[in-house]
Amino acid sequence: MSTPFTAQLERLVSRHGFARLTAAEVDSFAAAGGDSVLLITDEPLVCPEAWDLALVLPEALKAWPGRFRAAVADPAASRDIAARFGVSRLPAMLFQRDGAWVGKLEGMFEWDRLVAALGAMLAAPTARRPGIGIPVRTASSCH
Repeated sequence: MSTPFTAQLERLVSRHGFARLTAAEVDSFAAAGGDSVLLITDEPLVCPEAWDLALVLPEALKAWPGRFRAAVADPAASRDIAARFGVSRLPAMLFQRDGAWVGKLEGMFEWDRLVAALGAMLAAPTARRPGIGIPVRTASSCH
């Protein structure tokens, strides 16, 4: 069943060129090369910030034209992805470069801080992925 939020996620794909990922596709998307950002979300009734970030992220990425390959996961897949990458607050953005971990940003940011954080992810070195390889579930998604 389509909801206004799932329609917004589809607009990320159709209007802004985001890939739509399942939990199983995360590694192959990241390994495709270059800098990538994956937006993971939750249902907006649980986490209203999910709406905000789904609307703002494509505009913020325009500050870095052509630098990021972008993708989005629906809320069900996002919960699995969040557990795998040690995300404790949704919505979140996961950053990888050439398949290697760069970092994550959790929650919503003010505009200037979001644009600056995207630039910082482009400049950040790759690092060890968070967690110990065992998905960890959190009690709350938004706060």
